[in-house]
Amino acid sequence: MVASVWVPLLAGMLLVLGLMMAAVGVGAFLLWRLTRRKWRAFRSHGAVVGAVALWEATATGRARRGPYPATDMPQWAPRRVRKEMWRAVDRADAAVRAAGDLGAPTAELPSLCRRLHAAAVDLDRVLRVDPAGAVPVEVCTQAIDLIGAASDVQQAAVASASDASGQRVSGLTRDAVHEIQLLDAGLASARAALPHPPR
Repeated sequence: MVASVWVPLLAGMLLVLGLMMAAVGVGAFLLWRLTRRKWRAFRSHGAVVGAVALWEATATGRARRGPYPATDMPQWAPRRVRKEMWRAVDRADAAVRAAGDLGAPTAELPSLCRRLHAAAVDLDRVLRVDPAGAVPVEVCTQAIDLIGAASDVQQAAVASASDASGQRVSGLTRDAVHEIQLLDAGLASARAALPHPPR
């Protein structure tokens, strides 16, 4: 009789515990997706891409990134070559997306990004064949070429985005100057229409 009371109670507790665990899992997954989306939006924002490009352009005394001499890369582990290759492809893709979001002309840059990604996938497969071995010179040359192409795409997208945002900023500046002039003229007219107090 006592067992018949505990069985439904235990089953109910297990059901509630299972539902709570499922809710926590779904909530964690949704939070992770939201955080990842916000991080990607932040990384691909035009200001961030421009700041990163400016930081890399003025990188004196710091370790230089991308394109690398062919003599350095064969000494790297395949994992490092893959990491640098994917970093360059991701930066190019982020720059093209930022330029597109700003309404800047991107011509065939999105198509080039897709081709860069496809080439990186193929080269990544080659580099995964022997993750502990030395990277062959031919593969290093291909990786250097791919990183250089990605860098060129990134620079073109940043230049296009910069031009588009420059046009917006110049239009905003021109409108602000015009509005300030109109406000000054209105204030001067109002002052002239007001009666002056006697001295």
